[in-house]
Amino acid sequence: MQAIQPNSQPGIQLRNLPVKQLGGVIFGCKPDTIEECFKKQLFGLPSVHYSYAKNVKPGMPLFLFNYTDRRLHGIFEAASLGQMSIDPYAWSNEDSLTTPFPAQVRICTRTRYIPMLESRYKTVLGANYYDRHLFYFELDHTQTKALISLFKSLPPINFNQVPAASSKRSIAASLPPTKRKAPVLPDPKKVKANSKDINPFSVLSNASDGVLENWVDPDVENASINENLHSDTDEKEFEEPVSDWEDLDDNALQYQFSPHSNPDEVSQNSSYKTVCQGMELAECIDPVVNPVNEEKHTMLVHNEHKAAVSIGKIESEVNNIPGGVELQPERHAILKKLKELFSIRQQGALSSQDCVNSSPDQCVPEETKVNANLSCDPFDATVEDKTSFEEHRGEFAELRQIIADLSRRAEALEKKQKGSDQDILFLREVVKDSGRKVQQLEYLVDELQFRFDSSLPLLGSTRKTLTKPSIFLIGGYNGVTWLPSLDSFSPEKDTLVGLAPMSVARSYASAAALDGHIFAFGGGGGKSPWYNTVECYSSRNNEWIECPSLNCKKGSLAGISLNSKIYAIGGGDGNETFSEVEMFDPYLGKWICGPSMLISRFALAAAELNGTIYATGGYDGSTYLQSAERYDQREGVWVRLPSMNTNRGCHALTVLGESLYAMGGYNGDNMVSSVEIFDPRLNAWRMGDPLSAPRGYAAAVTLDGSAYLIGGLKSNVQILDTVEVYNASSGWSVLGFSSLGKRTFASAVAM
Repeated sequence: MQAIQPNSQPGIQLRNLPVKQLGGVIFGCKPDTIEECFKKQLFGLPSVHYSYAKNVKPGMPLFLFNYTDRRLHGIFEAASLGQMSIDPYAWSNEDSLTTPFPAQVRICTRTRYIPMLESRYKTVLGANYYDRHLFYFELDHTQTKALISLFKSLPPINFNQVPAASSKRSIAASLPPTKRKAPVLPDPKKVKANSKDINPFSVLSNASDGVLENWVDPDVENASINENLHSDTDEKEFEEPVSDWEDLDDNALQYQFSPHSNPDEVSQNSSYKTVCQGMELAECIDPVVNPVNEEKHTMLVHNEHKAAVSIGKIESEVNNIPGGVELQPERHAILKKLKELFSIRQQGALSSQDCVNSSPDQCVPEETKVNANLSCDPFDATVEDKTSFEEHRGEFAELRQIIADLSRRAEALEKKQKGSDQDILFLREVVKDSGRKVQQLEYLVDELQFRFDSSLPLLGSTRKTLTKPSIFLIGGYNGVTWLPSLDSFSPEKDTLVGLAPMSVARSYASAAALDGHIFAFGGGGGKSPWYNTVECYSSRNNEWIECPSLNCKKGSLAGISLNSKIYAIGGGDGNETFSEVEMFDPYLGKWICGPSMLISRFALAAAELNGTIYATGGYDGSTYLQSAERYDQREGVWVRLPSMNTNRGCHALTVLGESLYAMGGYNGDNMVSSVEIFDPRLNAWRMGDPLSAPRGYAAAVTLDGSAYLIGGLKSNVQILDTVEVYNASSGWSVLGFSSLGKRTFASAVAM
């Protein structure tokens, strides 16, 4: 029953690689969205791509494809999981309240190179092309490595490089301090003998152009690496698959610290990396365990020396921040804690060194010596170190609390920003609506002045406006609220006069004019259930009168006036589509059942031509229809007509001359702009000039020999405020009316 299917996008094909085979993903952009991608560090695709975008994991290589110049940008790294609507307002505009690209992922830039021409990367993506200009965005590991290799052959762009997120660091930080193990250092001989196994992408290091053949299977390579580097079960628990970035890291570092790099970039990158090293030091401090032999003691002293350099570097960077920017109090607190932790670690190391340098007789009594090579009792040292660690556990907790508070504050600010964005959108609509109301009030002031001066019993200047044919717009939705309004629109003067409103907001309804009165029936009000109520507007008294109700509740129906009677045709109630036709006779004062259509039709379009009712398209409960049928009172039955060339629902049907025009609508996948013309004399359809843009749920009338198509939907999120006019002599044109504003799901009559 739904006329809109947001996730249906024809023509898009998916490769749907399994999670283990997905090595990288290409995201898309255009010249008007690429800057926002880099500014927000966010990539996105339409929702249909979420089937594989959800498999993006932090650390996965990403690339950016520009649809306009067909250049490929790289290289980027996923900084979050692939999710739906991380930023629900990204790449949106005034016509779109939500993002058109909700399949999103946060990114950081690994190394940015100059954009690559399609002639270079097309050889790598050859298997992904399913059309001359279209290809899959999903990359396997082999293609990902090949693209990285091609980008390495290009010069990088100087910019402030954001350090890539490391999944290994987070794993190490999450382990308890007592369970962390020192990294296993491979035998230099084994490393030399199996250099290709350790770096599966080393074959790419000399690639300059094209794609190298005979790629090594990454799963086999990973197995080989694990056998060479890890020999026992405990060490295998911490091993990770070889990263697709391995070849890129060395070059990225060379570019970052090359003599030709921008000094400001190097300073900023160095400062950022130094702070990260300090945080890593705070996370990875372990209780000091006394060494068992001379070799391990030397390694411990070396690590302490590195820590000293790191802490000193942090303090130096903090005291020499460019631009004189002061640090926030939270950062000062973090730096202070890092200093204290380093001091504790250094004291523990000195204590261990003194114990090793002292004689065996001083550390262990003669009667308890077991091995002359031991410098002291490891158990006692471990207990002492654990005690020292317990004393400062509170300081670790305080540091973690500071970080947690900062995270909560950031989340609160983000929620507040989203609320502010929604308020801004709402206020924009209020301002536009207020401008239209001011114009209406000015018009009413003139009307009252004229009425006062002439002492007429009718509507004064409004009467002058209504003496000529005018377009009446009934109800609808303006993007903010569901409307109960009745407005008179004058195309000649571009004015919109507000008249007496209906008793309820009414959308998806139908309307018909009869003997100077407007009948509005059926429809609904947003989330409200469908109506069976009927209201009648008197232009003489400017008031609505309640009329007898329809026999059942329904919406998205069609309305026609013929031979002093009103016809309510088809529609549905959300669970069922109807083929029934109800007829209202004002003299009898009730609705009676007429001959039913051949097919049930929801969101159909109908028109009257030469005493005959025509019904076209619609939704029958399972598909959108091409069929059409007509009803002639003289025959008393519905007769099937030739079908249209296009499936249509929520379209418009108007009469121009001796022909019917079926315009726009929804074909089951998206809105269409095509127009078809039916000639009853030939009993055949032919294609007409298309609309300037796809459009459905528009209000349509015929006035002064021209067809007016007002408002409607361009997509499931974009409401139009334009009016298209068709004239047989000049074709379609878009008129720049300013008084109407956005409106869809409305009804219209000319009177």
